[in-house]
Amino acid sequence: MTPPLAVLGAVVVLLSALLDKATAATCYANFGAKDFPSCINLAPSLALHWSVSGGSITFAADVDGAWDWVGIGLSEGGMLGADLAVAALEPGSTQWTATDYWSAGFGFPARDVLQDVTLVAVSRAGGSTQVALRRPLVSCDLAQDRAVVNDTRQTVVWAVGSGGFAYHGPVNRGQAEVVLLPNATTQANLPLPADVQTLELKMPAFTIPGNATTYQCVNLEMPHDAKYHVYRYEPIIDNTPYVHHFVAWTCYGLSDADAPATPLGSPYDCLGYMECSEFWMGWAPGLNKVDAEAQAALAFGSGTPKRYLALQIHYTNLQGVQGQVDSSGFRIHYSPTLKKYDMGVLTLGTHDIAVPAGAPSYTTAPNVCPGTCTSQLAAAGPITLIESFYHMHQLGKSMVTRHVRGGQELSPLGTRDYYDFAYQAPVNVPPPSRTLLPGDSLITTCTYSGVGRSNVTKFGEASYEEMCFNFLFYYPFNDSISYCITMDRDLSGMASCSSIRLLQGLQSQDAFNAAVQAGEIVSVPANATTYKPYNPTCARTAPGAPGSSSSQPASGGEGEPQEEKHRRNVGAAVITIIIIACIGGVAIWGVLRWMRVKRQAEEEQHLFQKYNPNTVGLPLVGATNSSSAPIGSKV
Repeated sequence: MTPPLAVLGAVVVLLSALLDKATAATCYANFGAKDFPSCINLAPSLALHWSVSGGSITFAADVDGAWDWVGIGLSEGGMLGADLAVAALEPGSTQWTATDYWSAGFGFPARDVLQDVTLVAVSRAGGSTQVALRRPLVSCDLAQDRAVVNDTRQTVVWAVGSGGFAYHGPVNRGQAEVVLLPNATTQANLPLPADVQTLELKMPAFTIPGNATTYQCVNLEMPHDAKYHVYRYEPIIDNTPYVHHFVAWTCYGLSDADAPATPLGSPYDCLGYMECSEFWMGWAPGLNKVDAEAQAALAFGSGTPKRYLALQIHYTNLQGVQGQVDSSGFRIHYSPTLKKYDMGVLTLGTHDIAVPAGAPSYTTAPNVCPGTCTSQLAAAGPITLIESFYHMHQLGKSMVTRHVRGGQELSPLGTRDYYDFAYQAPVNVPPPSRTLLPGDSLITTCTYSGVGRSNVTKFGEASYEEMCFNFLFYYPFNDSISYCITMDRDLSGMASCSSIRLLQGLQSQDAFNAAVQAGEIVSVPANATTYKPYNPTCARTAPGAPGSSSSQPASGGEGEPQEEKHRRNVGAAVITIIIIACIGGVAIWGVLRWMRVKRQAEEEQHLFQKYNPNTVGLPLVGATNSSSAPIGSKV
């Protein structure tokens, strides 16, 4: 008897699900936890392992399928400004090479002038491809390498392909925000409290218009029976091709009388019109989940002014497709178990934007949040800065907020040197610049290109208009200050040091004068943009110096056997120590340097032996270094 088609269909679906589950990449399926203490699934098909030792980081990617090349890198999102390490099978051979690439645009990446990638191990077995690549944490190749930064969320990009190294296509690639060097303050993957609750803040089923740009809002009410902290929030993406980004803006109010005008749950057009205007949380492509800090979290509910909010979703429909429905939004995990501090958001930036038509580059005037304002913000003590959510539109090219103290610039609050409207994940403030003291100043600038435009582009909410905002997350929260931006061109010597609700109420000269008297509008010093620039000295973390010509084939490749090379290097190192010891005081430096190199060589040898066909581990395919530039040439 022939089975009904429905039964056959069900069997096919079940088998497909089982096969997918069987081949889905999992951490430590092919790499050991002892060798790689950290691991995360960058995608269902890729598990990324990593270890840090001797000033270097080793990435070990386990990818479903038999691929001819695997790339792992760091970027600001996507291919713009991407620092890539690529392991590739040489066409027509069994040899693999590792190459250091840099991508300044969306075309094919260029080889780094200085190669800083070493191929440690590679295998195609058991239905997956396994590649281990090593690179320095900090190479000091400032133009073409990105540093791996302590306690900082970074964008890890990946791609795989068949045949020679080429364009990966729209599917075989991805990215995720990862903290590669966590410490005690890093909250990712920590368990949520036992009393955590979940709330979804979503757009009711909304039919997306055929317009190229649509901003749609819906007003929602938050629980307010108690005070709560948000331990985690994450996006709910219902219709990926059309959802560009979305933001939750809170209204300021504690009672029913403070509810926004449009009824709760009813979508409305909010392009150029917002019923709630305090930035609270946002999502853009590249951002996954966001965990609260160890000591602080966004607060809402009883006793806070955050009871109502407007969920604003930006839809992009360039092809004018009809009938698309969306219900995207946020999923928040919240708890009445409160952390030590409430977190706040300080808006920096400017409304004074006029990008000339056709201009290759246009930069806004430096927008200063002066020391008189930060003294108010930090009146109760130092402020801890967490992350910057930089926001521009389609013409945006780069953005930075500089941190100046006593006439000396500290490290910037993270930068977007290769801004991409499609990737707007928040940037962690670097550890050296996370403390804001009274009297510090914050200076924000945005750079655009007007190429292709026939008119001057000014400030506005539409994608074809422009913005320049840094939504800076910090704690402890100061409820009286949420906007610190230089006023428009007519009042360029003044800056707001207040809330958006106060600025929206400045409808008369008397109101403005009162705000000045209250310190809510402050003067910007004439020398506010005069300071000694930040110019740190780079210290390479891995042994060796940029530009050295040493070559280091991976085990299983052509060239000198690794064991023999290891013995020769150790012997040379011993002789070097004896010679240096004769010099006297320099001997200590030589011993320490040799031990560091020897330890890294032993670690590499351990991996070579473990993942070698003659041992219990991964069967290595032939591996070698790139012939056109020696791998590890800076080591």
